[in-house]
Amino acid sequence: MQNKPTSAHRRVLPPICSEADKKFLLHLDKFIQSELKRLDCPDAGPDGHRYHVYKQSFDQLIDYVSAYRPLLTMIKVEYEDCINAVKQGEMDAFYLTGKVKSMAAEKTTVSNYRRRAAELEEKISIISSNNTRLQKELNDILTERRERLELLKRESEKEVVEKKIQVNPNMPIPGLTLEESTDLTVLKKTMQELELRMKNLVISKDTRHQPREYKEELKQQLSGKIQAMDRVSEVNQLLKARCWKLRLALDALKMYYREGDRKQPAYEAVANAFAKSTSKMSLNSQETATSFDDDDPTKEKEAELLLDYIEHFNDLFDSKKFVQAAMHAANSPKGILRNTETMERFKALKVKPGEKSPLLSYCEVLIDSVPAVGVLPDAPTSLECVKCALKEDRLDLIYHWLAQDRLTCTDVLGNALYNYAEGKKEDVIRTVMGLAQKTYAHVDAHVQACVCMCRQERILAMMEYADSKKFTKDAYLAVLTACPSQRLAEEMIKQKGPEGETLLYLGVVVQTLLATEAFDVGLELLQNIRTGKIEDTVGLKEAVYIDQETSPETWFEIVESCQDYGLYDTALELLAAVTVKLAIYKSVTKHEDTNHKYDMYY
Repeated sequence: MQNKPTSAHRRVLPPICSEADKKFLLHLDKFIQSELKRLDCPDAGPDGHRYHVYKQSFDQLIDYVSAYRPLLTMIKVEYEDCINAVKQGEMDAFYLTGKVKSMAAEKTTVSNYRRRAAELEEKISIISSNNTRLQKELNDILTERRERLELLKRESEKEVVEKKIQVNPNMPIPGLTLEESTDLTVLKKTMQELELRMKNLVISKDTRHQPREYKEELKQQLSGKIQAMDRVSEVNQLLKARCWKLRLALDALKMYYREGDRKQPAYEAVANAFAKSTSKMSLNSQETATSFDDDDPTKEKEAELLLDYIEHFNDLFDSKKFVQAAMHAANSPKGILRNTETMERFKALKVKPGEKSPLLSYCEVLIDSVPAVGVLPDAPTSLECVKCALKEDRLDLIYHWLAQDRLTCTDVLGNALYNYAEGKKEDVIRTVMGLAQKTYAHVDAHVQACVCMCRQERILAMMEYADSKKFTKDAYLAVLTACPSQRLAEEMIKQKGPEGETLLYLGVVVQTLLATEAFDVGLELLQNIRTGKIEDTVGLKEAVYIDQETSPETWFEIVESCQDYGLYDTALELLAAVTVKLAIYKSVTKHEDTNHKYDMYY
C-alpha cells in the first residue's frame, strides 16, 4: 500500500471562492514553476533569477486583484526597499572587509618592498663591478689589436719599400719617345711628376678610401636595419588588423544596443558583422584599405609635424647654429627643406675670413644624405654644391661626390671644373682635369673629355678613348684646336682609320695649328718631319704627295709662314713637293680632258 504524500512535501493552495480565481492562481503557479525550472534556480538561498520570477508573479497578482492594488503595491515597494537596503549593506560590508585586509597587510608589503630594494641594490653593485671589469678587458683587447694592426702595417710598408722592382733597361719608358728618354731635363721633369702623382695616390689611400671590411660591416648593419624594419612592418600590419576588428566589434555592439533587438545574443551580432565586413572587403579591398589608411591617426598630424620641423629649422638658423640647421634641413622629411630656397638662405650669409662657410656645411650634409634619401640633387643644386667646394678649394669633396655618383652631372658642371684650373699649379690642374673628364664622360661630351685628358698629358690614353668613341676628323681637329701640342699633333698624323687609311693628313693638321695661337707648334711639326725626328712617319715630300685634302693654295700659305719665321729649308722642300704635285695634277687633268674630247668625237 503506497503512502500518501503529506502536506510537508506538496504545495497546498488556499481555498478559492470562484472558478476564475482558481484558474488564475493555477496559471500563476504554473508560470512560477516553469520559470524556476528554466532558469535552474536553487530551492533555497539567495538567487537573483528567483527574485525576478517572484517579482513578475507579484506584479501579475497586483494587476489581477484590482481591489487590493494600492495596498499590494505599497507592500511591494516596502519589500523592494528592504531588499535594496540588504544588498547595499552586503556591498558595503564587502568593501570594508577588503579595506581592512589591505590595511592589515600594509606593514608586510612595505617590509617586502624594502627587502626587495636591498636585493636589487646588491645586484646593481655586482653588475656595475662586472661592467667595469669587462670594460677594462675590452679596452685591453682593443689596445692590443690596434698595436698588432699598426705593427702589421709597418711591416707591410717596410716590405714594399725593401722590395726591388726588376726593370728591364732595354724597354722604352711608357709615354716618352726615344729622344725624350735620353733627355735628362725631360727625365727629371717626368720623375717629379711621377713622384707627385705617387704622393697624391698615397694621400688618397689614407683619406679618401676605406677598407673592404668596413664596407662589409656597413652592409651587415644595413641588412639588420632592413630586417628590423620588416619585423616592425609586420607588427604594424597585425596591430592595424586588430584595431580594425576592435572597431568593427564596437560598432556592431553599439548598433545592437541602439536598436534594442534582443532576438540574438551580442556575440552573434558581432560575428555577423565580421562576416559581412569580410565579404565586402573581398569585393572592395582597395576601397577598404584606403578608408582605413585615411583613418590612420598618424596622418592627421603629418602637416603639423612638417610645420614644426620648418619652425625648428628657422629657430636654428636665426640662432646662427648653421651646422645644426644644415643637418636639420638635409634630413628633412619628404625633402621639404632640400630645395633652392634653403640653399639661397645659406648662400646669402656672409663668412668671415678663416671661418668655414655655412653653405659648404649644408652642401656636405646634403650630398652625404643622398644614399639615405635615395634621390640625387638636381642639376642646379649639384652645380651650386660644386661651386661652393671650389670656392673653398675642397677638391677632395668633389672627388668623393663624383666617385660615389652623388651628383647630377651636366656640361655646365664640367665647365665649372674646367675653368677652375686656370692659373693653378700643375698638380691642381691634373686633379681638376680628372674630375672634369669624369663629368664630361658621364654626359657623353667626349670631345671635352679628350681635351681634359690632353691637359693631363695623357695623349695615348686620349687617342685610345677617341678611337673607342669613333671620333670623326672634325672631332679630332676640335680637340687639337682646344689643346694644341706637339705630341698630340704627332699622334694625330699617325692615326689610322677603320680600314687602315690615313685619318688626318699633314696639311690639315698644320693648317689647323697655324689658325690658332699655337702656330709655332705647326711649324715645329714640319721641321721635325723634315729632319726625321718623328718615328713611324713618312718624309715631308711623301706627306705632301699623299695628302688628298689640302689644296695647293693652302700649301703655298704654309710655305709663306715657314719663310716668315726663318724655316727656309723646310719652305724650299715644301715648295718643291707642292710644285711637283701641282704639275702632275695638271698633266693628269689635261690628259683626262683630251680623252674626254676624243670620246665625244666618236
